[in-house]
Amino acid sequence: MTISKSNRLEIAFWLATAFLMSLIVRDAFSNSSGSWLAGCLLLLPTLLLQKGISWALQFTHWRRYNRLLLVGITSLHLAYLAITFVYWYFLGFNSNYFEKSIINPILLWVIMGFFSGLYFFLFRKNSTIPSHSESISFYSNRKLISLKQNEILFIESLGEHTTIQLVNGQSLKNGVKISEWTQRLPQFIRVHRSFLINPNFAIYKGQELEMNGKQTIPISRTYKEQTKAHFLEK
Repeated sequence: MTISKSNRLEIAFWLATAFLMSLIVRDAFSNSSGSWLAGCLLLLPTLLLQKGISWALQFTHWRRYNRLLLVGITSLHLAYLAITFVYWYFLGFNSNYFEKSIINPILLWVIMGFFSGLYFFLFRKNSTIPSHSESISFYSNRKLISLKQNEILFIESLGEHTTIQLVNGQSLKNGVKISEWTQRLPQFIRVHRSFLINPNFAIYKGQELEMNGKQTIPISRTYKEQTKAHFLEK
């Protein structure tokens, strides 16, 4: 199995993260083996934090904040489990090392948050721009819906809500604003203040777009040039 260059870089990043974490917590343990194991085990809550933030940002308003809080608490809990295991394995619950081993929770969050943020910064092209095969989640009629992006034909803004028109003809009403959909679906194209379209199903016709051979969508003056540039420069 061939490992791509980007995957090799990510593996190198997480190995370096484990090493740096072991240096940060080395004073909490009596030997280098303990600090190295702690650094490796702290990768688990850090990865959980990084993946969890990506997951939580798919939601809106209070649902997003609830999930961010859940991810934060869960990652901290997992971090303390990792530290407790190392404390038991190498120090046998020696009370002389108890105060050193119980690392400040704010410091743990700062450490994990720093490396999670650094990952997003270094690998943001891979982690924040989803492919059309990836799924998005949202609520429609109080039900959590999960769709692959290539199932979506276009999104239409209708006052206080938006409607997702699917390739299969189904429509899903939701409370996410079209401006937020534009951020969540960076590979889609805004062609009108009321329309965000999946370019994979669009045929450019100058003043309008034909969507999947079934429906036409107007192109407004505001988005005319960028729409034209996208289709004519492909």
